[in-house]
Amino acid sequence: MSVALNCPWVPPPPPWAQRFHSNDLDEVRSFVARQSGEHSRVAHRSAPLDYELRWLSGAIASVGWGRVAVAKTIRGALSEPTLHVVVPTGTGYRVGRREHVVGRATAMFIAPGWEFTRSSPPGVSLAIGVDGRMLADEIRARCPGGRGEWTFRTRSLELNDAERTRIVSAVNEFARALQPGESTPEHARGDARLVSAIADLLLRERAVVRAQEVTTARISDLEAWIGAHLDEPLTMGRLCEVAGVGERSLQKAFEARRGVSPMRLVTEWRLAEARRRLRSGDPRDNVTHVALGLGFQHMGRFAKMYREAFGEAPSQSRARLAR
Repeated sequence: MSVALNCPWVPPPPPWAQRFHSNDLDEVRSFVARQSGEHSRVAHRSAPLDYELRWLSGAIASVGWGRVAVAKTIRGALSEPTLHVVVPTGTGYRVGRREHVVGRATAMFIAPGWEFTRSSPPGVSLAIGVDGRMLADEIRARCPGGRGEWTFRTRSLELNDAERTRIVSAVNEFARALQPGESTPEHARGDARLVSAIADLLLRERAVVRAQEVTTARISDLEAWIGAHLDEPLTMGRLCEVAGVGERSLQKAFEARRGVSPMRLVTEWRLAEARRRLRSGDPRDNVTHVALGLGFQHMGRFAKMYREAFGEAPSQSRARLAR
């Protein structure tokens, strides 16, 4: 199966864009991990992936055109704010217990650090990534005053015709600015146009808010503590005790920073650790042993959550290692 890299209203990648192509799932996962961070990637059909990525990178922004010929499920988090302008119709995103299904007029904004599962059919995609500090500075300049840090939120965004036209125009200008021989000032203008266009969308859709209750440093310390104690019984009271704040403040801080409650984050990190152990090669780490060791007492519920997160059953992850 072959999928055209462009679609009707999306500008095609220019000839000077870089290119990566592969039919090997592990090679694709390794390549994307170097660009965007570690993640899991499961293909849902034994067929050539025909995965292709074309991309342009500026000083503070990047644009990527992609295609794949096989349905897939991806689980991970991004280090920078990223707008998925185009994805195959029917693509679903899961953030905690929230699900977003993307239609033809829907874009998906992924906040940095927010873990998500994306399940998508074959098709094409267009993504824009920008430097988080530059985007926050743009929003701060437009909304002066107030207290607390600006925090991005993962949201589905409905694009009207004017917004779609502006995004396309910004991508075209960015591509022209990065063609061989263009000057550094032209590069900067291309970057700035993309940052401005994304800031417009986020402010309109309330995909950026001020986080005031708990400092970023305190939440980072608590997250590091959680990561080191996944094998132990963890309750909301224990997390509040470690963080030194009340339940309401902690709930609000995690919703703003991660899009999930503290206890949901614990569950998702335990699922990720379960996957790591199932794929580690240790013969003792069968499905039951791993699940019980991480506090999952109900095997059916564990299997359901695992499949929702990674697109395959725990036993399939284990069997994949054996193969």
